[in-house]
Amino acid sequence: MKRLLVLIVVLTLLVLGGTLVSADGRTRHHRSKFGRKSRTAAIIAGGTGVGALVGGKKGAAIGAGGAGMYAFNRKAARRHFKGRTRTAGTVLSGTSLGAGVGGAAGGKRAAAVGAAAGAGGSYLYSRHRRPRPY
Repeated sequence: MKRLLVLIVVLTLLVLGGTLVSADGRTRHHRSKFGRKSRTAAIIAGGTGVGALVGGKKGAAIGAGGAGMYAFNRKAARRHFKGRTRTAGTVLSGTSLGAGVGGAAGGKRAAAVGAAAGAGGSYLYSRHRRPRPY
């Protein structure tokens, strides 16, 4: 039953992430009520809240990780955050996501393994997306 709930939460986050990424290709600029960096914080807080409602503590970690991965890799974050900040945010979000999925699937040891795998994978992801100087 736990694994089914984890699978549903992960698939829901993937679908939401895909729809948010596809909606990001707007051509008009829109001013938000939020500030530049507080929008990123609001995205992460929203993901944490939704995850906590759905799956408790582990769901909150999964929601925060998924929302953080989205928030720190969108076009506005590239404009308003330094590269180190975006890399650190991406790695921390991947760590949270991995720990949440590992904890939901197994226990404390699985959460530690998931956190290590999430940190390594998100670091490689952030290094791969960086433009290379020629």
